[in-house]
Amino acid sequence: MSSSCCYEKCDGSGLMQMLNESTGEFKVQYCKCREEKIYSDRLRFANIPAEFESLTVNSFNTNLYKKEGSKAISQNAKTMVANYVKSFSKFEELGKGIYFYSKTKGSGKTRLAVSLGNVLLKNLKQQVKFITCSDLLKEIKNTYNKDSKYSESQLVDSINKVNILIIDDIGVERPTNWVNEMLFSVLDNRMKYNKITIFTSNCAVEELEHDERLKSRLTKMCIPVKMPEEDIRKFLAYKENESLQDMLLKKV
Repeated sequence: MSSSCCYEKCDGSGLMQMLNESTGEFKVQYCKCREEKIYSDRLRFANIPAEFESLTVNSFNTNLYKKEGSKAISQNAKTMVANYVKSFSKFEELGKGIYFYSKTKGSGKTRLAVSLGNVLLKNLKQQVKFITCSDLLKEIKNTYNKDSKYSESQLVDSINKVNILIIDDIGVERPTNWVNEMLFSVLDNRMKYNKITIFTSNCAVEELEHDERLKSRLTKMCIPVKMPEEDIRKFLAYKENESLQDMLLKKV
């Protein structure tokens, strides 16, 4: 058996030939390592930042929010995401994603969006891809270089084929005509083929500075989920630094 099988059951291909002793015939079965390799490939393709890979919807801690009303808003958001997962087949049929928004940076938008992506990737075995809006536009722009391996149409087509696309921070880019056209092209095609897109943004759809065609697509494609106006990322950073300071001050 090959060492490439973590269970040392197959030759690394994910397939095992099992002998039926009563008939003397061999039957092919899947090894446990096969699903783990498939998941590993999906995770690598998903491009989820390392700091978010272990996040789950259940671990989204609404008790971190201290401002008046923030906890209730975060609990509503968490409940909506949990119910989205439970009824995913219906939302998949409709091609409906979620649009997480809050004016406050560090409010948990990306954290909850990626937590949803992790559940869909791991538990429901969906193909997921995470990318910031600015990186998406940058990748499209890079296709204009003469040494690019892909054309603009090829890249956009590959993006449109992703089952679940998480676009982080839509709205931070300057809405030039080119930006509007590129985003419209991506969203229009994903809407036509009922592909699910999950967004995070610092403003509600109607407040985006993009053109009305784009905002119309977003309204059709997504369910808006309001996030609290509270920066818990800063709070968590302070707590982490306090813990590290205590460690550094510990007498040896």
